[in-house]
Amino acid sequence: MAKEPQELKWIESLLPDEGVRRKAMFGGFAYYLADKLVLVTFETPGYRSYRNQTYDYELWYGCMFPLEREHHEKALKQFPELTPHPILPKWLYLPLDTEGFDDLASEIMAQVIRPHSYWGSFPKAKSKKAKSTKAKSAKANAEKISTKIDTRKPRLFSDEPAESVLQSAQKISDLKNLGAVSEREFLKAGIKTAPKFIQLGWKKALVKLIKVNPKNRHSIFAYALIGALTNKEWNRISDQEKQEAREFVKSLPSAKGKAKVKAKAKAKTKTTKRGK
Repeated sequence: MAKEPQELKWIESLLPDEGVRRKAMFGGFAYYLADKLVLVTFETPGYRSYRNQTYDYELWYGCMFPLEREHHEKALKQFPELTPHPILPKWLYLPLDTEGFDDLASEIMAQVIRPHSYWGSFPKAKSKKAKSTKAKSAKANAEKISTKIDTRKPRLFSDEPAESVLQSAQKISDLKNLGAVSEREFLKAGIKTAPKFIQLGWKKALVKLIKVNPKNRHSIFAYALIGALTNKEWNRISDQEKQEAREFVKSLPSAKGKAKVKAKAKAKTKTTKRGK
């Protein structure tokens, strides 16, 4: 498991500045608001099957929202995109490949952190024996779903000059904000090394990354790319850079927009043929 969240790191900015605690859980990251478990994130693609059943979404690649069963109906009515997780059915799950994932996750988190919210779950006190058994089970699950990410090599630190970091970086994951999951996306896009990414620049790289995965079309990912080229955390780039990123992403056609354009062109071609 990575030492830090990668693709879902941005969600931490939706939590309050104080009273939040994060810890590793089942190969992902659990977030507590005071003593209340409010969110668990997973970044482990490649698992779609459980107990001889295959699902049309990744089981360990998205956000889980702990919730008492008595509140499931209310939550699912408000957010029908959620689904009880096949392995942890007490928790509602939002897979990362859900359409409009960023907006949905933001809307749900706004509900989660409200005072006296019914979202979240208070862990029950366990006996020492139960705690030992649970710890062994959690460790086994974590090993089962953990990614094959080598975390032994130290990441480049944010206090190094950007020029020095960019000169030293060879792999995509050597750069700030970009981990193993991002590295796989870059490889799919034909960007195999950090020097190649640096040569392209964040805009051309983003266009290529969107072609291989339309879910990469969002401003937060653009922030991460800019931060990678300036050796800054994605949320610490300048307001001017954020504005430029938002405007650039907005200018790019969405998958739906492209489909509409193709449909119109196809309809126009048919009309022209009929006219002839």
